[in-house]
Amino acid sequence: MFERLSASKMFRFPFVFWMVLVGGLVAVGIGLVSLGYPVPATELKGLEGTLYQESKEVHSISPDSLEGMIVNTVELVSPAVVSISTERTVASFRSGQERSYGERFENFDEFFRRFFRSPEPRREFKQKGLGSGMIINENGYILTNQHVIHQVDEGGISITLSDGRILDAEIVETDLESDLAVLKIRADSLPVVTLGDSDNLRVGQWAIAIGNPFGYALSELNQKYEPTVTVGVISARERAMQIGGTGTEVRVYTDLIQTDASINPGNSGGPLVNIHGEVIGINSAILSPSGVGSIGIGFAVPINKAKRILDSLVKYGKIEWPWIGIYMQPELTEDLAKRFGVERGVLVTEVVESSPAKKAGVKAGDVIQKVNGKDVNSPLDLKNEILKLGIGEEIVLALVREKEQITIALTTGRIPEEIVRAEEEEKEEEETEKEIEEALDKAPEETLLGIKVQPITSELREKYNLAEDEQGVVVTQITPASPAMQAGIEPGDVIKEVEQKKITDIDDFREAIQEVKPGEIILLRVRHGVWTMYITVPTNK
Repeated sequence: MFERLSASKMFRFPFVFWMVLVGGLVAVGIGLVSLGYPVPATELKGLEGTLYQESKEVHSISPDSLEGMIVNTVELVSPAVVSISTERTVASFRSGQERSYGERFENFDEFFRRFFRSPEPRREFKQKGLGSGMIINENGYILTNQHVIHQVDEGGISITLSDGRILDAEIVETDLESDLAVLKIRADSLPVVTLGDSDNLRVGQWAIAIGNPFGYALSELNQKYEPTVTVGVISARERAMQIGGTGTEVRVYTDLIQTDASINPGNSGGPLVNIHGEVIGINSAILSPSGVGSIGIGFAVPINKAKRILDSLVKYGKIEWPWIGIYMQPELTEDLAKRFGVERGVLVTEVVESSPAKKAGVKAGDVIQKVNGKDVNSPLDLKNEILKLGIGEEIVLALVREKEQITIALTTGRIPEEIVRAEEEEKEEEETEKEIEEALDKAPEETLLGIKVQPITSELREKYNLAEDEQGVVVTQITPASPAMQAGIEPGDVIKEVEQKKITDIDDFREAIQEVKPGEIILLRVRHGVWTMYITVPTNK
């Protein structure tokens, strides 16, 4: 497609063309040279006039201006904001130093790495954590997020005050429901924050987030421990979100304050304050595509929710939430709505005997549509409105019963201990049943060894580069930290013998593995690539 130019053809181009080409190359060369050599600094010597413009005017900040109010708020609240450092023990499986036989024996290295090393025991290591908190009482009580101190080791919490002092902290109480925790340090005459009112917030109000992103790492060099400040507005109210899942703990947050004031790692547990220096929320979470940096979508637990648990601690010595004693339909489907003659609401499925709801006359089949005049359209809505109240407060339910509108007033109560225990036992039973069901659903090799195997098909031969005459079963999946993984077995390995019984297909394997008892150490003959070896594997008990 492209013709190669000979020397004779090249010289047929017009003379003007060559002049333009050479001139262009010279210009580019001069430009590159000029870029490589900046103007010598000596040329600035003796420069007439000034090199730059400056202002030495001192600008006063009016306390009544927006800027002044923000500065005053920061100066008022910052001394009571602390950095929280945590430590917890985490289990891991890690291998030690390994011998190498050189590049030419790479497969040989891999073979010995997996099958000749000693099984690695479970190792434990210390995991560090960072967060923020606020001093709410001059005697050393600190409010923060529960997730900041979740599963920490005993004695694994230290508090760095704004004056640089580092003190050990004890856990007073935690609450998973609200993601709040109260800590205690041994100190007195401490600066404290003032708790405001989060029930009457309006979208667009100024919001100031104060905390210690990345701990005091930004303060260690100059030994200055002032917290970091970001400013934004209240972006929304009563947000709900779910965090976690896929192998991590799932948390559901409700009634959150959304703000665009930047919240970063280490800010969790710090105060979100209004422009008057009053705490209106506890910074708790962010929405971020990367999961690490702020994009202006942050969330805080309303301070009134925190005040309710603090009041509960003083009154009852523990955290208790208001309770009315009903069970609710997870979803009011279109068919159910038609049957009960409503378009929306929360369907009551059961009323607990002797509960506040029972005493007030609430019945199964009632559809609650309002709580204290506020619409509720889901169990989450209703629960959230109840949790806004205190124990012993009166509430009014607007509901539909047999297609008629009625109103019922009742007083919230404390959930009975026997119900708490029953719910905990029921939860444990459900978890146990789930584990049993999962175990029954698993093939024996998955339960005993932590592997899944399949017959050798043409697709698997191609995928794992297996020989045409290869016999046995191929490992397709390994459970992390399982006996098989500890023994060095990997996907693509072929099991050729179990307890010296030849395996030619899946039926042979199933028959052999059925004879293995939990906890026994079994002998396997395994092929990995070009290598075949006998290995022993301790099975799960």
